[in-house]
Amino acid sequence: MNWIDRAFYKPLLVIAIGLLGGANAWGIQCLEVSGVALVQNDNRAFARQMAIRNALEVASMQTNLEVSTRADMQDFSLQNQSSRFISRSKVERFNLMDEFLNEQTGEYEVVLNVCLTEDPQACGHLVGAGYQNRVVVAPVVIENSYEGRDIANLLPGYQMELFRRLNMAGYQNLEMIEYAQGLQPGMMVSPNLTPEVLTPIQDQTGGQFMLLSAIRSLAQASEGRETLDRVRRFYGYDARNNRRYIEVEWYLVDLNKQRIVRQHKESVEMQGDPRVGRDRPFGTLAFFRTATGEAFNRILDQQVERVIQHLGCERLETQIIDVRNGEYVMFLSDQSGIQPGDQLAVYSRMGNPVRFQGRNLGMDENPAGFIEISRIMPKFAVGRLVAGQAEIQIGDSVRSW
Repeated sequence: MNWIDRAFYKPLLVIAIGLLGGANAWGIQCLEVSGVALVQNDNRAFARQMAIRNALEVASMQTNLEVSTRADMQDFSLQNQSSRFISRSKVERFNLMDEFLNEQTGEYEVVLNVCLTEDPQACGHLVGAGYQNRVVVAPVVIENSYEGRDIANLLPGYQMELFRRLNMAGYQNLEMIEYAQGLQPGMMVSPNLTPEVLTPIQDQTGGQFMLLSAIRSLAQASEGRETLDRVRRFYGYDARNNRRYIEVEWYLVDLNKQRIVRQHKESVEMQGDPRVGRDRPFGTLAFFRTATGEAFNRILDQQVERVIQHLGCERLETQIIDVRNGEYVMFLSDQSGIQPGDQLAVYSRMGNPVRFQGRNLGMDENPAGFIEISRIMPKFAVGRLVAGQAEIQIGDSVRSW
């Protein structure tokens, strides 16, 4: 039975020692729980880390637990019954109270004081939630370029402004890439999630996520002034629009797993003169003083808020890029928030990539050990192995638990 199996079945056998605290406005409760892990090959350090994980899972099942049961009947006789347990509580903090090796069972046991919260805004995990994953801000595309012909510097301006606002909001681990975007007018665009496209970007930037933005609409319209528009056309003038619908759809792509983890549309319908003029480039103060600029200002603020809110609960993940004299080099910058002494979990990749109908579905992984950060450099981090049960190699995944 591997550690994942043990982590699932053991909570049914371990009982909380006692309830220590009451609930506040967010339903925070503190309790003591035990966690265990089997010591294999006398590797106590690895078993200790697994026992801590087990205790946290035990704690999360003590409160606000949702149980669903399924029973299959045939000829009024029970043939099969299964239950599913889902915890709605999240770990806010924990302290290690005691730890020891049980000589009789060969298991390492820990006792934790764990505080749980029911705050819907809290992250589903605790360890590493304060880190910043590296985000690549990709160039912006537009479906109908003719709709934005009155706005100078539209696409590079939006990308630069998005990068700047993310940085001003406190997100430092960013990189912006530039490459040509060739799209046919009116072409529906969507992220290309193939490894052939995403892997070179990840190798170049060390990014964990890529933020893609597509301007779906900048359409203008005239409403409530039909008579005036007919008069203007009679004298050879264009009708004056007084509406503009702006829609930006953005995607947050996980470069490690080549999948979309968040997708959202930001839209604003503005009133007033939608014209900007080529003398007011996107991003300038003059641009944001126009009605269209004010609408883009709201869209950018909404996008930045949602992106940062989502990233705050994403685990930090990178990979081993070199092994030197017993030390492990990781693609981690000092902007990630990682500090010397922090510990990260390593997962070794097993076998060849799994493929189905020509698609690369990724690789199987298995827990390999834990690395403690020794040194932080501007572009990479160096760590040493503190607990391991498998050989750690270049390309293995490193995560904040």
